[in-house]
Formats: sequence, C-alpha cells, structure tokens
Amino acid sequence: MGIHIPHPRKWNHKHIILATLTGTLVVITMAAIISIILSPAHISLSIAKPTKVSKADQEDTQRYNFTLVAQNRSPHMAVVYGALSAEIWYSETAWVPAAVVDWSPLQDGTTRQKPTNIEFSAEYWQSEQRSTPPTASSSSSRGGQSAPAASTDETDWSNCTVLVTATVWFRYRSWISTRSYDVRANCSPVNFVNGTGGTCM
Repeated sequence: MGIHIPHPRKWNHKHIILATLTGTLVVITMAAIISIILSPAHISLSIAKPTKVSKADQEDTQRYNFTLVAQNRSPHMAVVYGALSAEIWYSETAWVPAAVVDWSPLQDGTTRQKPTNIEFSAEYWQSEQRSTPPTASSSSSRGGQSAPAASTDETDWSNCTVLVTATVWFRYRSWISTRSYDVRANCSPVNFVNGTGGTCM
C-alpha cells in the first residue's frame, strides 16, 4: 500500500513540523558532508638524510642535500603541490636556496597515509673570495632579502634551519578540490655534518 502525501494546502501542523525537521536534517547532513570533504588534510613534515658532498669538478663548492618527508595524515584527501621551495639557514642572517631535484613523487599528489620523499639540493661556495651563491627565485620569507654572500670555510653547518614554503590544495577522489593554501614550516635543528634531520613546525 502506497503512502499518501496530502496536498500542501491540506497539511496540518504535524505535516509542517515533519517537513521542517526533514529539511533541517538534510541541510545538516549536507553541511557535514561538505565540511568533511573540503576540510584541509593534515600534513606533517620532517627533514631526513642531510648530507654534504664536495663537487668533483669544483673544489671550493659544496652540495648540501636533504630529503623532505611529507606525511599526509588525512584518510580521505590527497595533497597536490603547486609550488615547493626551501632555504637552508646556516646562521641568523645567512642562507642558501635549495631546489627540488625530482618532481616525479609529486605528480599524482600524496596518497592517503603514504609518506612522500622529496629530494632537495643546494650549492654553496666556500671560496675565500666570498663568491655569491645562486639567487633564489623569490625573495626570502625572512624579511625579503636576497641570498647573502657565502662566508669562509668556518661556517657551521651542524645547527641549521630549513625553511620550507609550499602552495598546496587538497583533493577528494578526483573531482572535488579545496582552494590553494600557502604552507610555511621551519625545520630544525638540521645537522649536515653528522646527517641528523629535524622536525618541522
């Protein structure tokens, strides 16, 4: 036997209250679903395997490498990177830019619960003539100054801070995305002498 729904003009107070409650529940349910789907995922970052390598063809140049470990802790969202860069601060006022070596781990976003290892590399001149290292593609996040001239071989690389900046957005399945977010993280202490990484905040 089918359910008879009376014409709206014949609704009594019970019908009106029931319709109102049903509509409210639908709105609350949809709002909760949208909030869950479009809420930003939680990303944790850390630095692993910091190393210092001398270039064979340039005795006064050192290459500083490290791995940025990005952990997406959201059970539903993938992370898509639009931009990613880093700076190695070896003192309060001096830094060198670091660039992503291989973008392939980021091509499909960061899958659920799976760490993504992103390799970075920076070059540093240890010349006594204080050669200027490569200029970063954008101004520094610590005041907007350009990369400073390198100091002598006495530079301490055992207590560095790696500043990571990224533009990311979060995607549910393959068709719902959030707006982009600018992410900045300070990772310290990072020791390029003994290979000890640091956590990011």
